[in-house]
Amino acid sequence: MAFFQTKHLWVKALPDGVAVLVLDREQNAFNFLDQTLLDDLERALDAVAKADDTRLLVIRSAKTTNFCHGPGPGVMGKWKPGDFPRWSERGQAVCAKLSDLPIPSMCVISGACFDAGLELALACDYRVVVNRVATTLGFPELEWGMIPCWGGTQRLPRLIGLESSLQMLLAGQQFDAREAWLLGLADHLEEEVNEEPPAFLERPVKRDWSRFPTQTWRQRWLESSRPGRWFLFRGAERILRTRVPEDMPAQGEMLTALRVAYHSPTSMLAGGLEFERQAVARIVAHPALHHLLRLLVHREDLRPPGRLSRNELGIHRVGVLGVDTAGLALLLQSVVKGYEVVMRAEDELHLGAGLTQIVQLLQAEVQRGAKSHAHLQKTLGVIRGTFTWNHFDKLDLILDTEDGALADKQALYQEMEKEIAPDVLIVPVTGLHRIEDLRQGLKHPRRVIGLHLIEPWNRGSIAEVVGLPGVSRRDVQRVREWAIELGKCCLDVPDQPPGVMMRVWLPALNEAALLVKEGVPIDSVDFAMRRFGMTFGPLEWMDRLGIDHVARLIDAARSSFADRISFETGFSLMVQQQWLGKRSGEGFYHRVWKKLKPHRPTTLLWRTQSQGEDARPVPALSERDSQAWIQNRLITLMILESVRCLQEGLIQRADDLDCAMCLTGWATHRGGPIGYARHLGAESLTACCEALAATHGARYAPIESLQKVLGE
Repeated sequence: MAFFQTKHLWVKALPDGVAVLVLDREQNAFNFLDQTLLDDLERALDAVAKADDTRLLVIRSAKTTNFCHGPGPGVMGKWKPGDFPRWSERGQAVCAKLSDLPIPSMCVISGACFDAGLELALACDYRVVVNRVATTLGFPELEWGMIPCWGGTQRLPRLIGLESSLQMLLAGQQFDAREAWLLGLADHLEEEVNEEPPAFLERPVKRDWSRFPTQTWRQRWLESSRPGRWFLFRGAERILRTRVPEDMPAQGEMLTALRVAYHSPTSMLAGGLEFERQAVARIVAHPALHHLLRLLVHREDLRPPGRLSRNELGIHRVGVLGVDTAGLALLLQSVVKGYEVVMRAEDELHLGAGLTQIVQLLQAEVQRGAKSHAHLQKTLGVIRGTFTWNHFDKLDLILDTEDGALADKQALYQEMEKEIAPDVLIVPVTGLHRIEDLRQGLKHPRRVIGLHLIEPWNRGSIAEVVGLPGVSRRDVQRVREWAIELGKCCLDVPDQPPGVMMRVWLPALNEAALLVKEGVPIDSVDFAMRRFGMTFGPLEWMDRLGIDHVARLIDAARSSFADRISFETGFSLMVQQQWLGKRSGEGFYHRVWKKLKPHRPTTLLWRTQSQGEDARPVPALSERDSQAWIQNRLITLMILESVRCLQEGLIQRADDLDCAMCLTGWATHRGGPIGYARHLGAESLTACCEALAATHGARYAPIESLQKVLGE
C-alpha cells in the first residue's frame, strides 16, 4: 500500500526497509518530466526521507517502454529565454535532494531513458538496467543545441570516466542495456523488472562522488593524470574545430563543463553545477538554440499523422524503376514498412548488380547487430527483381528513380501502361521533367503524380509533392501519406522542374564549381561550407548526387534563371570524361587508400576548359577570412533564390522553405536561408549583395522586395 501518492507517482513500502517510488504519468505513454512531476518527485523524496526504518529507495517506471525523459523541442520551443535557467536550477535542486538522501537510492531503467531522465538516474547511487530492446540511454540534447544541465556533465565522468563521457556527450552515442552495463553507466543487468532489489544491494551504501573510475588501464594511466587528460581534451578540441560548425555554442560549453568536473574540488559538485547554469544562460542568448528548436518543431508539421488507414491507402505492393542509389534506398525503406517490392532494371546485368548490392547492405546490418539473419531472409523474401514487366500487373504504386530524356520517359511510361492496372500510380522522383509533359500519350494521364526526392535519401529527408489541376486529391493524399509513412517530410510545390529545393541549391553548386575554376582548392571550398554548418560540402554533395544528374538538373532549371546566372559548362565536360562522382569513382574527388582526395584532373579541366561566368582572381586572405569569403559568395546566392521562390509564390511559408532546406543539408543551427537572412537583417544583406555585385556580377544584385519578404 502506498504511503505517498500523487496523480503521477506513488511510493510504497516493501519488507526489509525498501521504499519503491513508481513513476506513472497519468494518461500518457511516457513519463515526461515537467514542473508538475518535479514538484511531485520532490515531495515524494521528502516523504521517503522522513519514513522510519527505510534503508533503500528504488525508483522505477510503470511504463513498459519508457523510464522517463525531459522536455523535448516541442515544449522547449514555446519557452521564454528566462524559462531555461529556471528549469536548470529546478532540476539541479531535485537531483541534489535525491543524491543527498540519507539512505542509498537505486533506479531500475527499463525502456528509453534520455536527457533529463538520464540525469535523474545519474543522481541515484545505483542503476540497474533491464535487458530489453526498448532500453536505451543517451543525451540527445545536442540535436536542439542544449547541454545536460541537471548535473549530468559532472556526475557522468565520475561514473564512466573522461574518454567515454566525451563519446557520449559530444558524439551523442546512445547505449542499449548491455552496453550501458559494460560501460559502467549501470551497476547491474537484469533480464526482467523485479519488485525486490537485486542481491548485490543487500547492504547498500551511499556513493562517493569525489572519486573518478580507475577500472581500465586507460582510466588508470591516462585519465588519472593531468598530462593524460590534457591529451584527451586537446584531441576533443581538435575534433570540434574540424567537425563542429561555427556558431554552435553547445559543444564547446559541454567540453568546458567536463574540464570543470576535473578541475573542481573532488569532494563537491557545486562548481560544476554553477557552470552548467551559467552555460545554459549563454546558450539561450545565442540564436542557434532557437533556430534548432523552431525547425525541429516545424519538421513535425511537414510530417502530420496519416488520415488514411493502410487499407484506405490502397498501397501494398511497390515497384521501383532503377537500381541507382535512390532506387535501392527507397526499396529498402518500403520493405522495412512492410510493403512488397518489385525492382526493375534495364537488363539482366544491372539487375544482378542491384540485387547483389541489396544483399550486401542487409548483410552489413546483420554484422553490426542491427538485424538478425532470419530478418535478412524475410526481407529478401518480399523483394522481387525483373528486367521485363513481370509482376508489374499486381503493383499499386511505381517509383521512377532513373534519369532520362523526356521522349525516352514518355515512351517508357506508354510501354509500362500496357502492363499495369488502370489505377496504378506512377510517381517520378527526379524532378527533371514537368509532370504535365510526362503524361503526354498516356490513356490514364492523371495516374502520374510527382514526388521530388532529394539526396540524402534517408528516412528523414524532404519530399516535394507536385500538385496539378484535375488530379484526384485522394490520389495525391495517398502518395503524400505513403511518403510520410516512410519517414519523409512533405512539401507542396508547383509543377516546375527541378523543384523548389534544387532551384535554391543550384546557384550555390554552380558558384562552388566556379570557385574551383578561379583557383580555390576543392577541399577548401567544401571545408568552408561544412564549417558554416552544411551536412556536406557542395562539391562533395555533387559527387553523391552524380555529376550527370547535376548537369540534367541545370538543363531543367535554365528557364528559371533566365539571364541571371550563366551555368558552367564544366559539368558537361566532366560527364564526357565519365567523371560522374561516387558512382564512377571519380568526380571532384576520388578515393586513395580509402580516403577521398581532390581529383587533380577535374581541377585542371575546370581551370582550363569550363565556360560560363568570368573567373576573378582569388584574393590573398587569411584562412579564416578565406572561409568567410567562400561562405559569403555561396550563401548569398541561396538567400536571394529563396527570397525569389517566396516572392513568386512557389512556396507559401518561409518556415516551410527553411525546414525543407535544412533537411537537404543546409545549416540547421543557422535557421535556414530565410531565418539566417532575417538574423543578418535586410540592410546588412542588401549592402553585402551590392558589394558582391560590384565585383562578381549581376547575379548578386539585391532584390527590391527583400525588406518586405524578410519582414513577413
